[in-house]
Amino acid sequence: MNYDKGYFDSPEFRDMLNKYEQAARMGTAPYMGVDELADILSYYLSVDKLDEATEVLATAKHLHPSSPDCVKMEIRLLLCKGEPGNALKLFPQIGYIDDETKILQAEVFISIKEFRLAHDIAIDILHRAKPGQENIYDALEILIDCGFAQEALVICEKALKATPGQKSLLEVKAESLIELQRTDEAIEIYNNLLDEEPYSTLYWEQLGHVYYMIKRYGKSIECFEFENTINNEIEYARMMQAYCYYHVGDYKQAKQIFAEIGERYPKSVTPQFYTALSLYHEGNPEGAIEAFGEVISKAEEGTIEIMLARIDKAMIQEETGNGARADEAVAMAIMMHPDNMKQLVLHDTHLYELRDKENLTFDDMNTLEAKEWSQQEEMYHLGVHLVEHNHLNLAKRVLRYTREFTADTSDIDAYIAYILWNTGEKENARTAIENAIEGKSDLLFRLFGLVYNSNTTAKEFIEMANNRK
Repeated sequence: MNYDKGYFDSPEFRDMLNKYEQAARMGTAPYMGVDELADILSYYLSVDKLDEATEVLATAKHLHPSSPDCVKMEIRLLLCKGEPGNALKLFPQIGYIDDETKILQAEVFISIKEFRLAHDIAIDILHRAKPGQENIYDALEILIDCGFAQEALVICEKALKATPGQKSLLEVKAESLIELQRTDEAIEIYNNLLDEEPYSTLYWEQLGHVYYMIKRYGKSIECFEFENTINNEIEYARMMQAYCYYHVGDYKQAKQIFAEIGERYPKSVTPQFYTALSLYHEGNPEGAIEAFGEVISKAEEGTIEIMLARIDKAMIQEETGNGARADEAVAMAIMMHPDNMKQLVLHDTHLYELRDKENLTFDDMNTLEAKEWSQQEEMYHLGVHLVEHNHLNLAKRVLRYTREFTADTSDIDAYIAYILWNTGEKENARTAIENAIEGKSDLLFRLFGLVYNSNTTAKEFIEMANNRK
């Protein structure tokens, strides 16, 4: 949770931000304290404006070259750029270690998956903190972020007994409950907080996000509409509204909002990706193919965005009778695949939907975090997905590619046998059937609607398959 969000919406901060941005447009550097510039940098990072945050850091270094706060600002920027290793190297330049610096260290440790180190920092701060100190909430947030939500909840509940109704503690408690998927309790907390502060964009946003994660999209839309009414400059609320409208089937409204966001952030591929999905669901496959083509031309090679766009485009092309182009698109997708393809295991819809940290549901997170997915498993899921949606020729290419780096190929052979059998290549299916039977694949029998028998020969299996009613 971003505890600075209420401050970022305040007139005080908006005046300071306007002063800075007016000077930046004029090419001048207004004199500001390093604390003010740190707040502006934090704001830009919170809305994913990394270029603007980089300019703020340059201004801070120019105005306050010897300030250790500039080093902290640079660490935060490197974290947002996905460079925690470089961020870790900068801590000796700060020259001292206070609680704020320790919290920053913990954030870096979380980024490099050193969760126990982050946990120990948070616990040390909590043991030394006095009631009401701001660093208590930062430390509790660290516990949540590194996977100790239950521990954070226990500490919150204990603290709330001493200071009942303290809003900051209630906010952390709600966040802990969300991490533990105890959503009804979290919703009750936010509703109570909104009874006291009905114009809090923070609480409306958190409540909307909870509803989104449990797929109550109508309630989520209502929350984000309230947030947008209170402050129509909050871009996150508009983006979440667009996702919600897409999920409830109001594709016209979704496209309108995604178009607005796309104009504001022309380098972002997400608005165009969901525009393509919306066009497909509206019955405009040609428009969807064109839109996915724009995503492919815009996205960086070797990313999940371009891979999913190629796969979705290929499925639509095959549906519309252009199998050759579809096969080329899938071939390119698997040849240029990224290192992280976890989104391929999220295939509860026909076309893949692009996910990020904001638009994941609990169902998505439970699947993604169920285990450490290997590349072989991720690619296998793609092949299975294509089979399930009757893109058999595309699935054959993916599964044959996956087979080359898979230790136990029996289930892959089962799918290949099924594909060959159902695409007019029954004679060529024999080898795959033999391999699947030898590997004791019960999946082979299920795919063909037969009862599993480990003693069945390939010849007997083929006879049974041919005699199915």
